Amino acid sequence: MRRDIAELFELDPALTHLNHGAFGAVPRSVREAQDRARASVEGAPMRAFRDELPSALAAARESAAAFVGVPAASTALVRNVTEAVGVVLQGLGIGPGDDVVVSNHGYLTAGWSVEARGGTLRTATFGVDSGPRDVVTAFASAVTPRTRLVVIDQITSPTALVLPVDEVAAAVAPVPVLVDAAHVPGALPGLDVEALGVAFWSGNLHKWAYTPRAAATLWVAPEHREAMRPLVTSWSHGLPFPERFDLQGTVDHSSWVAVPDGLAAWAGLGGWPQVHRNADLLLRGAELVREALRTDSPLGGIPSAPCLRLVALPEGVATTTEDAEALWQRLHTAGFVVPPVAFDGRGYLRLAAAPYNDESDYARLAAALPGVLAA
Repeated sequence: MRRDIAELFELDPALTHLNHGAFGAVPRSVREAQDRARASVEGAPMRAFRDELPSALAAARESAAAFVGVPAASTALVRNVTEAVGVVLQGLGIGPGDDVVVSNHGYLTAGWSVEARGGTLRTATFGVDSGPRDVVTAFASAVTPRTRLVVIDQITSPTALVLPVDEVAAAVAPVPVLVDAAHVPGALPGLDVEALGVAFWSGNLHKWAYTPRAAATLWVAPEHREAMRPLVTSWSHGLPFPERFDLQGTVDHSSWVAVPDGLAAWAGLGGWPQVHRNADLLLRGAELVREALRTDSPLGGIPSAPCLRLVALPEGVATTTEDAEALWQRLHTAGFVVPPVAFDGRGYLRLAAAPYNDESDYARLAAALPGVLAA
């Protein structure tokens, strides 16, 4: 890791960490803030749950809303985007006889949540080399008279593409759109949630905004707020949106309480200038890896995420989920935390760039890959 900031994180220095997009990396200072929040509860549980948590959670919610540029009254705290999907499906009453559109690039738990409620999935299908119009056409073509919801990833998890959310929302109207923005907060500059023309938008804060894990936002358009309820009915029952999501019984609220500390860490690490530095680093690093593999760029007209990018593996390598898992294990044994992705019959590496990375990380991976693949 970069020596000048290595002490800010608790990552294993024996590994080369190139997969920040999966679970993030909680800075040491943020973990300590979360520990303090837990200790405060244990020091006086009755006082904490009755008197202190409501105001602390309100402050965390306001901090998170300001970070993604939306009013606090429009945004609830949830634990992750998957929970947000469940909240929306419940609020809309989606079940048997209802269609929900997802894409072949979507995060699998969204589709599983639909199936668990008896809904029918329809898939908008397009390739990694598609253009924006292909994406819009794929979503619009998947809508049926029974479609109750369209789910679209703003940044796709397996393929790291930035999809044209506003254009898709316009094309499928009046069907409401839920944006899976798991990779967006702290990673995608120029965000304007309210201008997208969607009904719901949810982003994780633990990936690129350095909060503890189990911290995410759910923004809801005004016409849907009254119908949205937390998945567990607890002490916030009866309060207006979004306060009704705050107190969830005796769960560990410390990840939410420490949200302002995580966002402060994001700013302290450089904020948007640091994101631009990461994006430039990733371009150079991905090119080093691509040259080592002697493969072409897989990308077409859809832009890649600033800090996530696919590099194609040689033909025939990691083309199935099982082969990708085996390659992941070999890479980890060699000291690299980088995920192989099997997508549409082709294998890729999904590279990330975070503040603790530098060009030597990618050079080290590029030098090791021929031997790892030969094995």
